[in-house]
Amino acid sequence: MVKNLIHLPYDARLVGLDLFPLNNRQSRGDLIQTYQIVRGHECALEFADFFELAGMEHLRGHPFKLQRKLAHTDVRQNGFSQRVVGAWNGLLD
Repeated sequence: MVKNLIHLPYDARLVGLDLFPLNNRQSRGDLIQTYQIVRGHECALEFADFFELAGMEHLRGHPFKLQRKLAHTDVRQNGFSQRVVGAWNGLLD
């Protein structure tokens, strides 16, 4: 099946394999990992090592909004705990 798709462009291969683009799959994986860390479900990673709750219960949205920590380096700015905060806080209840 995959051998037949090798000559097709990327978008057509995605449709043929019933997959989403790579950036969507990465974002989805980040959000799933964040959920597991925040909720403590089957995850060995500690919440406090990655995130802080925003602590603003009177604002709109869900009660698990995360606060973006200050990043002094490019490596930190592009790391998991920084890049996922905007997408996580944008989720609906």
